[in-house]
Amino acid sequence: MKFSKAGKAVGVLAASFALTLGISTSAMAADHTMNTGDAWGAFGYSGKAEFTEYGDIVKICDIDADGYAVKMWVALGDAYGPTLYETWVGGEGNCITHRASEGGKLNLPENKTIGFLFCRYKGGKESECRAYKFKNDH
Repeated sequence: MKFSKAGKAVGVLAASFALTLGISTSAMAADHTMNTGDAWGAFGYSGKAEFTEYGDIVKICDIDADGYAVKMWVALGDAYGPTLYETWVGGEGNCITHRASEGGKLNLPENKTIGFLFCRYKGGKESECRAYKFKNDH
């Protein structure tokens, strides 16, 4: 089979695009998802969160117009271990994302269990917390 130079260039571009798309999609997918409780326990969740091990990406979102923010403590070992950092966001549809590339405390230890305590938050008080823990091995 013979190809022209233009045909080769198109083929290389298509293969490069497919490879880039595949890498981007897998790198962006969260490894773990979490949620908070709801005041009545029957109407869904007040917040959702994602943890992506590669890049130590922690994203939390307030997904309910209930007057509460959502707050997360990120800790070593389990949700009640030594706190590495905490973060919060309020207002339905608002999210905040932290990454290891921001440095310091956001660069989570590798090959360690990381705990997350994810709560509804209002007036300096947390409620309806859920605890999670995952091994950060990527």
